[in-house]
Amino acid sequence: MSETNIDVLVVGAGPVGLATGLFLGRHGVRALVAERHPGTTIYPRATGLAVRTREILREAGLAESVAAAGSAMASTGGKLIVDTLAGTDLATAKRIWPRQSEQAVTVEHSPTADVSGICPQDRLEPILLDAARAAGARVQFETELAGFDGGVATLRSPGGEQVVHPRYVVAADGAASGLRESLGIGTIGPGPLGGAVLSVLFEADLANLIRGHEFVVCEIGTPAAPGLLLAINNSDRWVFNISYDPDTASPADYPEQRCAELIRTAIGRPGLDVRVLARNPWVPSAFSAEAMRKDMVFLAGDAAHVMPPLGAYGLNTGIADAHNIAWKLAAVINGMAGPGLLDSYEQERLPVARFTVEQAMLCQRNPRLHWDLAGSMAEREQLGMADPQVVSAGYRYRSRAVAESHRELASLSDFAANVDGSPGGRVPHVRLARRGERLSTLDLCGRDFVLLGGASAHRWADAAAEAGRRLGMRVQAYQIGRGCPLVDLDGNWRQAAGISAEGAVLVRPDGFVAWRSTGRSPIPEQTLHDTLRTILDRS
Repeated sequence: MSETNIDVLVVGAGPVGLATGLFLGRHGVRALVAERHPGTTIYPRATGLAVRTREILREAGLAESVAAAGSAMASTGGKLIVDTLAGTDLATAKRIWPRQSEQAVTVEHSPTADVSGICPQDRLEPILLDAARAAGARVQFETELAGFDGGVATLRSPGGEQVVHPRYVVAADGAASGLRESLGIGTIGPGPLGGAVLSVLFEADLANLIRGHEFVVCEIGTPAAPGLLLAINNSDRWVFNISYDPDTASPADYPEQRCAELIRTAIGRPGLDVRVLARNPWVPSAFSAEAMRKDMVFLAGDAAHVMPPLGAYGLNTGIADAHNIAWKLAAVINGMAGPGLLDSYEQERLPVARFTVEQAMLCQRNPRLHWDLAGSMAEREQLGMADPQVVSAGYRYRSRAVAESHRELASLSDFAANVDGSPGGRVPHVRLARRGERLSTLDLCGRDFVLLGGASAHRWADAAAEAGRRLGMRVQAYQIGRGCPLVDLDGNWRQAAGISAEGAVLVRPDGFVAWRSTGRSPIPEQTLHDTLRTILDRS
């Protein structure tokens, strides 16, 4: 039995575990990612990528590959409501487009307008796997966490057992997280929501039937085979969700032949050639962990929060967990920060998890309001339902890793009101040009702390260099505006960031504003030095 000392062990190689390995690698930490299954998933599962997730994947250089993987669904959307698919005139069938605000949000407030918001999980995971390995992560499939005690992990694989001594562990091992349970971390929330679902992955050529009327989800209403038909490529790959009562039925009551017959009935074509690929039973649930950290272990993804699928918040919240914890672990491991920085992970991500679970539950209880976003603003506001873009990217952090006091959400419906350059929010997206290249303020972030100032913020730029020198770290500094190498194409950087020409914002490696000075300071070097020391627990 071999024994190995490692910096980070990631348990679980779903999208969140793979993303954690990737992001750690981008910050110079080579993680071991252990997954008990033989490979990436064959199930499409989560398909919707929120604005913030697309920004994060773009930062990692994956925008083109993700867009290509989701290209079959790039121009489709909305929910179709029919009796049977073939027995309804799809041109006149009721169709609801839930996110009419998304295009406006991405065009004005995010650089991801040209990136598809749909990529099935079975296509996303191989992309993340390749990228994680390229970044230095060691991903081992058929490797199960057989034991974890006293900070020592025993991994079991077909080749035998391996003992690893990690400095830190990220538990991304799913909703039934064995690590969460072994650590005694409980959950809060409603839990199982009643009923069960059998997701049937199948192949059937429906391209000619739905051409010109493509959809994301189709609600089948025929009493003989009601269910939800989910498009995977709007051609020949689909998922049919069958609801059943777990008290009176079980997955064994739905063998492949019965599933195929139900699908033919739902489609409305008795002779349709249906090939059932897999069946996956699951129970819709909603909960968050009581804590997202215990000692050296950090919970991420479904191990930390589970939510019903309507809203597509689950995977997206998990990717943001990974993005948050990775730079902090790397900063501590690489000696840039003290261990106190890691306290900010739970301080920041647990409130986001609970807020997102609440929002997913509001969608679950009020599906009409979810699907009819544009026409239900007043009702949504009365119930406290946030715009999907606010949920995915408009949240705000309050922790030791954000300087100064910071406010709560300014608006549940206005994304821009929450992303205004103040500490705790994601840095505002502003379109820039540099020597003929078009880019975003977000493109300046991702690896180091970055100071973004106005055109006259020379003293802040010099202070960033001096603070970095004194702390032994790199702090990038950019001035934006007329006469600067970075040109503000729309002339709105100062307004977006809430600063004068002499002001600046300090942005963390995850793209969130850590500190802001609206103007000049008599002691900029000391101010910035002390701010970074506090944020990074360098006292």
